[in-house]
Amino acid sequence: MTPELSVFYVARVTLETVTPLSIGTGAIDGVFDVQLVRDANGLPAIPGSSLAGVLRHLYWLTHEDDPAVKQKIHGLFGYQEGDSGEASKLHISWGVMQDSKGKPVEGLLLGPQATNCLQGDKLLKVAIATADTPVFRDRVRISHRGAAEKMGKFDRSVLPAGYRFSVELSLWSHQVDDSRWGEILKLLGHPLFRIGAGTRAGLGKLKVVQANSGSFNLKDRQHRILFAKLDPSLARIEVLKPFLFQLITSPRFVTATLKLKPKGFWRIGQGDTAHCQDGSGKPADLLPKTEQRVKWNGGKAEIAVAELLIPASSIKGALAHRVAFHANRLNSYWAEEHQESIADYEKSEHCDAVKNLFGYARDDRPTKDGNEDKENQPKGQAGKIWIDDAFVEFNLGDLHLMMHNAIDRFSGGVREHFLFSEELVWKKPIIVNMLIDTDGLDNVVRIALKNTLVDLQEGRLSLGGGASKGHGLFEATLQFSDKAAWLNGKTSGAE
Repeated sequence: MTPELSVFYVARVTLETVTPLSIGTGAIDGVFDVQLVRDANGLPAIPGSSLAGVLRHLYWLTHEDDPAVKQKIHGLFGYQEGDSGEASKLHISWGVMQDSKGKPVEGLLLGPQATNCLQGDKLLKVAIATADTPVFRDRVRISHRGAAEKMGKFDRSVLPAGYRFSVELSLWSHQVDDSRWGEILKLLGHPLFRIGAGTRAGLGKLKVVQANSGSFNLKDRQHRILFAKLDPSLARIEVLKPFLFQLITSPRFVTATLKLKPKGFWRIGQGDTAHCQDGSGKPADLLPKTEQRVKWNGGKAEIAVAELLIPASSIKGALAHRVAFHANRLNSYWAEEHQESIADYEKSEHCDAVKNLFGYARDDRPTKDGNEDKENQPKGQAGKIWIDDAFVEFNLGDLHLMMHNAIDRFSGGVREHFLFSEELVWKKPIIVNMLIDTDGLDNVVRIALKNTLVDLQEGRLSLGGGASKGHGLFEATLQFSDKAAWLNGKTSGAE
């Protein structure tokens, strides 16, 4: 403490992963492209720097109309510019994982203590095991021809949904009632409070389960006595008071709930666990994607049975292709008029509507003359639509086995090695949550997205595999936070 910063604010927060989390180390292990960040005990963790970066961005986002926002951010989060700089007043601890009883696992555990805690707790045991047998997501970029794009295949390790972490935020200030502290805490309820990679592809969504906050004026004797009773453990909150969070709402951010009612069979993703077998006991070759997630009941965790997983990336890809179609139609960009360039067409590079809505990466490839002019290349842009991973509970009665074969057109018999089976989900509904940042999206993007959602609603847009066999067609209903005012080009809040 310095004399001019004598007021200490602190909050201890429990965060839960609503969707799977993927905070990478930046290294690869020779098998998977992304490894999860872990603490000294081998448990997945949330680096304090990751939380600080997200909060810094959200603080700027909510104060961007303030001319003094840069100075405020420097005062809170610190800065370094040449030889001048300032330390951060806001301190954020690492997020440490909680065990199955909701107690944070703090400090380095050794010997019998490590064995009893890490291997004796069912939740931590599973989390430790993901280091050797990680839960991962296959990702592939599909071209307009329906095939995988070159260099577009990769995978990512994830921590399943439902795990909880404890984290501490603190602020040193010279004000007894510093409004910045309340502003920082409110950011934990921001709709964009997501962390790690793939946040626009279903990952990294967090929610506050519990929060306790307090402030101590260290120039006051009674406050110093209370401050001395503040235990350093993240689990101890005796001298702190509960802090209630409310989700921040803004006309700029439109939330939508998409309810999909299948017309028949569907299969999204490729799983690795078979539930159905044929008459000879052979499991299916093509499987729906399943994944476990943690559920909490009365403050205790339970490892749930596997549920059907609908990766947001699979929905996002289908929407992006259809948005490109409608945007090109609206802009009168027809394939027959651009035969010379259609072979190289890529929606994420050549369709402005897709780039604005779904984002695009910086292009560091050399130009045709071999010149790598990185300064004049587009800087890239993050997407403005967030789709959450969805989970669906199921039982064996919801799954059915379908056989496929290929017929030899000459002999009329089954072609050798072309008999396979597919495990399909029968009419199990899906609920998907979306968030749209409407800022900067023009009418072409809006109308293209609207037409795409209408196609999905009316069964003209399939999701998942087997579209050519009639699978993955849905009837959809949409509920918007603004009653679809933005989507219909009306003033926000209008009927």
